[in-house]
Amino acid sequence: MGASITGSSVVLGYTAIHIISLALTLSVAVYTARNYWIKQLGRVFTALLSAATIWVAGSLIRLFVSNVDIFVAVTAFKYIGIAATPVLFVLFALLYDGKLKWVTRPVIVALSILPVLTIPVVATTQLHGLFYSSYTTATVDTVAVLTIEAVGPWYWLFAIFSWTLMAIGSGLLVHAGIKRSKHYQIQLLVLLTAVGISWAANILYVVWSWPHPALDPTPIGFAATSLLLGYGLFSTQLVDISPAARSLVFEVTDDPVLVVNPTDRVVDANDAAKPLLSVDDPVGVELTQALHGNLAEQLTTDSDTVEIDTGQRERHYRYRECSDPDKLDGRVFIFTEITELQNTQEATEQAHEQLRQIIDLVPDPLYVKTLDDRVLLSNTANAELHGLTPDEMEGKREEALEEDVDNIENFDNYRQREIEVIETGESLTNEETIVTPSGDKHTFRTTRIPFKTAGKSEDAVLGYARDVTEIKEYEQEIEDQRDKLEILNHVLRHDVRNDLQLIGGYVDTLASQQDHQNKQEFIETIKKSVSHAVETTETARELADVMLSNQTGTEYVDLKTVLTTESSKINSSYPEVSINHETPIPSIQIAASEMISSVFFNILKNAVRHNDKEDIEIDIAVTENKETVTVQIADNGPGIPDSQKEAVFGKGEHGLKSPGTGMGLYLVDTLVTSYGGEVWIEDNDPEGAAFLVELPKSNKFSPHTCCILYVSW
Repeated sequence: MGASITGSSVVLGYTAIHIISLALTLSVAVYTARNYWIKQLGRVFTALLSAATIWVAGSLIRLFVSNVDIFVAVTAFKYIGIAATPVLFVLFALLYDGKLKWVTRPVIVALSILPVLTIPVVATTQLHGLFYSSYTTATVDTVAVLTIEAVGPWYWLFAIFSWTLMAIGSGLLVHAGIKRSKHYQIQLLVLLTAVGISWAANILYVVWSWPHPALDPTPIGFAATSLLLGYGLFSTQLVDISPAARSLVFEVTDDPVLVVNPTDRVVDANDAAKPLLSVDDPVGVELTQALHGNLAEQLTTDSDTVEIDTGQRERHYRYRECSDPDKLDGRVFIFTEITELQNTQEATEQAHEQLRQIIDLVPDPLYVKTLDDRVLLSNTANAELHGLTPDEMEGKREEALEEDVDNIENFDNYRQREIEVIETGESLTNEETIVTPSGDKHTFRTTRIPFKTAGKSEDAVLGYARDVTEIKEYEQEIEDQRDKLEILNHVLRHDVRNDLQLIGGYVDTLASQQDHQNKQEFIETIKKSVSHAVETTETARELADVMLSNQTGTEYVDLKTVLTTESSKINSSYPEVSINHETPIPSIQIAASEMISSVFFNILKNAVRHNDKEDIEIDIAVTENKETVTVQIADNGPGIPDSQKEAVFGKGEHGLKSPGTGMGLYLVDTLVTSYGGEVWIEDNDPEGAAFLVELPKSNKFSPHTCCILYVSW
C-alpha cells in the first residue's frame, strides 16, 4: 500500500470491517466445531465457516501488498477459501435437505475438480494469464492499492461454476423449507438471508466492480452472514437434531418396522422390531447405533435381505424401504422374517456361488457352449469382450450376440472350430483376433476342449482363451530391432572398411616410398579417413542407442545453447566456413534429449562436406510462432534433387541401404521421429538446400504448448 491507511477513512473503515468479519467467522466456526463436530452437518458447517475465514484473511492481507509476486501468492491463499466455499455450501445443503445418498466420495471429488485445479492456476497466473492477465495500481480515497486490471478465461469459468453451485445449494435449501414445518422455514430464512448477502456482494463486485475495483465487498458481507448464522445456531438449533414430526400407525403389523428421519436417526419403531435393536429406546438414536450388530451396514448394500446373530441363532429378514418424499420426511424400513426359507436355500446357493466366484476370478476368458451355439456358462472376462455381463450372455446364442457387437473377425471359422471339437472329441488350440468393446484388436490363443453338461449330458465345448497380444507385439518389436541392427551393421562395416582400406593403401605407399613428393597430402588423407571412421562409429553408437530404446528420454533443451554449441564445433573444424545469423537466436525450450545436438551437428556437417563452393556460407535464422519455432540453416551449396530428398534420410524401401543415404542423416530422421517430430528438405533460394525439422515444444511452462523446428541446409 502506497500510504498509511490512516490517511484514508475509506480504506481504514474497509480494513476494520475485514477484521470484524474475520473475528466473527472464526468465532462462529470455533463454536460450531466445539459443540457440533460429532455431527456430519456440524463438520461441514464448520468447514464452510473456515473457508470463509480464509477468504476474509486473504482479502485483508492483499490490501497491504504492493509487490505483484506477493500479491499473486496471497491471492492463491485467498482462493483456497474461495474455491472451497461453493463446494462446502452444496454439501451443507444436501445434508440439510436429507439427501445423504448424494454426499459420497465420487460426488465430492467431482465437485472439487475445478476448484482444486483453480488454486495452481491462480498461483501460476503470471506464466499464462489464464486467471489474471494484468495488474494496476488504483487510488482508493488517498491510498494507492494494487489491484487486477484484466482477468483471463479461467476467472470467468470459475466464477460461473461457483455461482452455479451456490444456486444449486440455495435451491436445495428452498426445497427443504417447502417440505418442512414453520420451525424449519425460519431456519431456511436465516440461511438464505445469510448466504444471499455475501453472494449478492460477490456478484456485484465481480460483474460491476462495485464499490471499487480494488475493494472486494464479499468479506464485508461475511460479517453480516456470520451474525445471522450465529443467530441461527443459538435460536433455531441450525445444525442440531430435528426428529421427524410425523405420527405413523404401524403396531398392527407383526413385521418389524423402523422409521428414520433424513439424518438417519430413529423416529419410531414397533414392538416387532425389538429383535433388530441393540437399545431399549431407539428414538433419537442414530440408525447405526440403534440396530443390532452390522445390520445398518447391511441395509446400505444392494441386497434385499439381512441377517442378525442374536447369540442363540441367526435370523434372516427380507426388507423393503419406503422413501416417498411427497409423503414421508424420512424413510420407512419394513422387515419380513425368512429364516426357515433362507436355511433351505442356502446350501444350494452356496455351492453355485462358489463355482461362480471361481470362474469369475479367472482373469482369462472362459466359456461353455452347446452344439447349437448356446452359451451355458461365461465368466466375467469373457463377457467383457462382448461389452456384456455373464448374466446377459448365458442362455443366448453367441451368433445373435455377435450381430450386435461384431467383435470376432471371422465368426464362421470361429464357430467351425467349436463344432469340430464337439464332433471329433479332440481338443484344439488356435490363435484368433477379437475386437474389444473399446475398438482395440487383441490376439487370443484359445484352447477348446470337448465337454459333457451335467444332468442332460449334452455335448458342449469348454473354451479357454489367453490374451497374447503383448507377447506378439514384443516378438514383432524384437524382430524390427534385429532388422534395424542388421542394416546398421551392414552400413557400418561398409563405411569403416572403405576408410580402413583407404588408410591401408596410403600407408603402404608411404612405407614403400618414404620420400614421396605427396607425402603430406597422403598424411592429410589418412587423418581425414581416420576422423571419418571415428565419426562413423560414434554415429553408429548413437543410432544404435535410439534403435534399441523404446523412448528417447525427452527433456527440456535450450535451442539457443544447442545451436550456438554446434555452430562453434563446425567453425572449429572448418575455420573457412562462414556461419551467419540473420537475427539473434532466442532462448526457447524444446522437448528433446541431449542427443538433439547430433541432429544439428550432422545437418551442419553435411552442409559443409557437400558444398562445392570455395567460400562456404551458412545462414541461420530463427522465427518463433505461437506453437512452433522455425530454425532455418541455409547454405550456398549445389542443393539436392527432388528425387533424392527422401532417400538421403533412408526413407526409401531399403532404409539405410537406400541410394544416397548416410548414417548421419538417418540418425537425424530417427531422432526427430522419436521426439514426435518430422524432417524434410526444401530448395533454398537462389541456390542450396533447406532442411526443416519439426519438434514438439517443451511443456515445462505450459501443458498445451508445442513447437516446430525448421532447419534449412
